[in-house]
Amino acid sequence: MRFPLSKLFRESPFEKLVEHANVVQSGADAFRKAIHCYLASECEDFEQLHQSINTLESNADRIKQNIRGHLPKGVLMPVDKFQFLWYLREQDKVMDSMQDALHWLSYRTTVVPDELVGDVNRMVDKAVEVIHQMPVMAQGAIQYFRSYARRDRDAVKETIRNLRELEGESDRIERKLKSDIFILTVQDPSATFHLIRLVEFIGEISNHAENAGDMMRAMVAR
Repeated sequence: MRFPLSKLFRESPFEKLVEHANVVQSGADAFRKAIHCYLASECEDFEQLHQSINTLESNADRIKQNIRGHLPKGVLMPVDKFQFLWYLREQDKVMDSMQDALHWLSYRTTVVPDELVGDVNRMVDKAVEVIHQMPVMAQGAIQYFRSYARRDRDAVKETIRNLRELEGESDRIERKLKSDIFILTVQDPSATFHLIRLVEFIGEISNHAENAGDMMRAMVAR
């Protein structure tokens, strides 16, 4: 028998999940600005933007630890705890991947060929679109576990479908970028490695979001 989430907890762990998702989302614009700044080669704000992502990542980690430390013991959850914690892990890795990308850029100044800039920006834009779906998905889960209404479950599943579509578009851009990087930086192997790894870090943002979506789909399928 299913019970509304509000009857199981004084404070739903999904409320904290939304709080965590909001912190992740708040880093999206700073992340995009930092990448654009780096690509411009003359930007003086990269380190400031980099530090803002570091701060947000620390905030997200604190919320993550709070969620893990305050999950109710001996009380029935509306979802499997393993699935819930795995979802949290993947959502947190979205933030980690933004931080990893900026850490990686900070190690070396690489002049990005003009022919690559447009696709790098497009891939970043896809990542930002993905990030903005995270709070929508988490908030949708709250609504569903309060009502168990089919329309609310369908809304969550629609967000998951959007995530998968965006991740697929990101993958296509990533494959093209890798091919172009090998061609356009052939004279500078260190630049090749630096840029290839950068697009992989950016791609991991969408990958982890898709993983979170897959776990959310499993949770709402119960």
